Amino acid sequence: MHCLLLHGIAGSPFEMRLPAEALEAAGFAAHTPVLPGHGSTEEAYLAADFAQWRAFARAEYVRLRARAPVLLAGYSLGGILALDLAVGAARGELPPPAGILALATPLFFHKWHPFFLADRHLLFLPLQARLRPALRLPPRDAASRAVAPWQGHERICSLRHFLEIERALPAIRAGLPLIRAPLCIVQLRSDRSCHPYNALYLARHTGSALTELHLLRVNSPRGGHLPTTHLESRERVAALAAAFAREVAAGTKACNFTRQRI
Repeated sequence: MHCLLLHGIAGSPFEMRLPAEALEAAGFAAHTPVLPGHGSTEEAYLAADFAQWRAFARAEYVRLRARAPVLLAGYSLGGILALDLAVGAARGELPPPAGILALATPLFFHKWHPFFLADRHLLFLPLQARLRPALRLPPRDAASRAVAPWQGHERICSLRHFLEIERALPAIRAGLPLIRAPLCIVQLRSDRSCHPYNALYLARHTGSALTELHLLRVNSPRGGHLPTTHLESRERVAALAAAFAREVAAGTKACNFTRQRI
């Protein structure tokens, strides 16, 4: 079984390194491609768009799926792309995935009830994106980097990208009941960028009867949106990825809904 691991927005495959290593150690072929515009200059990143990321993810999935069953794994934007692929497969556009691992995957940037907002710039996003398509951000502080390492374009936030994603999310949410592949959802309870409501929503609305939900606890207030690199959760997340892949590959997964906390 192949595993396609898709990284997050403005990030890099570094975010998926530990899950990929755990999957490789468990005997699976892990693929961690770089999404278009990432891993290069800010100009290249800003010139990319969601349509390119979506087309790239589909092409990589089709290429790997021609060889063997594929487990889709995605972090943040990568999780959105993985769900988009799964919905496309459920609609007959693509061959079905073996399973889906959704890591800190947002389905809403804000919601009025229960109220949450990922970032103040994402409120009234169409207007904000028109007024300031890209924002300059301060660098992460040393403590945050120590607790949850990250590599990517940390000094730039493209509101245009977030607007494109927000416009794609309703179709993905509408397609969730069609998904039948086994699903494992992982995120930190302290995630301020992706409210835990997103994980609960995904678990409740997916059509898969084989669903795991893992809302993990950490003590540090930093790095809540980085479960794959956070010092307190990364080993647990990597182990969950490998265990889920083994169960999916073996086809022995019992129908259950679990919540595990650390």
